[in-house]
Order: sequence, then structure tokens, then C-alpha cells
Amino acid sequence: MANNWKITALRMGELYVEKSSLTYQKDIGEHLWIPMWATVLTGGGQNILIDTGIHDLEWVRENITVCRQQEDETIIEALRIGVGLAPEDIDIVINTHLHYDHCGNNKLFKNARFIVQEREWKAAHHPIPCQEGIYLKELFDASAVSESQWEFVNGEKEIAPGVTVFLTPGHSEGHQSVLVDTEEGTVCVAGDISNLLENIRENIPAGIVVSTKEMYGGMKEVRKRASFILPGHEYSINKYQNSRFPLIEASLLTS
Repeated sequence: MANNWKITALRMGELYVEKSSLTYQKDIGEHLWIPMWATVLTGGGQNILIDTGIHDLEWVRENITVCRQQEDETIIEALRIGVGLAPEDIDIVINTHLHYDHCGNNKLFKNARFIVQEREWKAAHHPIPCQEGIYLKELFDASAVSESQWEFVNGEKEIAPGVTVFLTPGHSEGHQSVLVDTEEGTVCVAGDISNLLENIRENIPAGIVVSTKEMYGGMKEVRKRASFILPGHEYSINKYQNSRFPLIEASLLTS
């Protein structure tokens, strides 16, 4: 069943940001709307959700930036409309990392096993100063997810046949990306190792980083291991898209 996974992109709303927060030392002063993506994997014997979106629109507006969210962009509605599932149907949740926009609805998935890198778990509880504002502990502590639900990974691990997490730090201390075997080929659900398609294709790190050196290494590993990509905030992806994800086009790169 390893090659039967179907990937569906669920849009969790949009943020209005300065583009330089996505493209390191580039595009300063340019602003744009970017989607926040959660991703559901079906057809491989289990229902797997990668990231869970934002927990509260007003909190984001008051604490982060301008944000908008349509009615079908809450996690419950997006799952229902996009794949006909409810939170109780999700078997596994993979958090690429624990920033507010990637784990906001963890608390809804009471039947799920949660996968995160141990390195990320530790960093989220003791973040470096510049990342303190984007970790909100109530989204991933025991009030949201019971201790028994968590599985901490160190490096690479196959979560289910055809679904593998691997460490891609740089945007956060313990960021991970997900390789998914599909009928079209291997897709990387990238999280924020590649915010935009531009990052991976042009070898540009994210603007929000803990280590630019590690981001370069992570992007190189993604290019090596996948043919297609679903970046964490790419605006050319369509809501509920479930095939023909963008080519990484590694052959165009010299590094």
C-alpha cells in the first residue's frame, strides 16, 4: 500500500506578511498574502494529518499579523469538505514543527498519535528569544495533547509504509519534513524548510531562521529525495489540491 497515498492540501487561512520573512535578506518592503497549509494523507490504510493550522483568528491578528480565514478554512470544515473526515477519524498527526500556525488545533485530535522531533519539543519549551512569540505552549502542552499521545523522533523514521519524516532544521531547531510515496512519485510535504516554491528552486533560505547553514542542508536533502513539493506557505497551490504538486526541478540547480 506504500504507493497508494493521496495527498490533499487544506488551506487554513492566509497571513499578510513582508516577503522578506520568507526569503532571507530579499524582497524587503514587499508584502503579500500567503496561505497556511495543513495536509491530509489518505488511501494508505491510515488517515494522517500533517500540521493543524491556527487555533484562533483573533489571537493571530492581535499577536502576529493581519490574518483572514474563510468558513471552509477551519480544520474541521476543511477536513469535512476536502476528504470527508472528522477529527476523530485521524490516526496520526505529524507536526513539522510547533510554531503557532502548524499546531494550533492539535487539541481536537483525541484519537491520534502525534509525531514530532524530540529536538523540536525541547526547543519549543525553551525557545531562543527571537522565536518566543511564535511558540504558544498551550497549543502543545498536556492541556492540548496528553503525554501518552506523543511520539518523539530523533532524525528519520518511517511513520507508515510510504510515509517518512526526516530532520530539516533551520527554520526552527527541530523542524521535520515528510516524504510521501504517491502514484505520481515522491512528494515532500516540506513545512517551512521551503516556505515558497522559490526557496527550494532558487536555494533561498527562509527569513525566519535559527540556522541558515542548516536550512541550506535541509533544502539540499529535500531536492535529493523528492521529485515534487508542497511548501508550507506556497500561494500557487490550490485549496483541496490532491495531485500534480509542483516539481522541485532539482536539475536546474547547481548546488
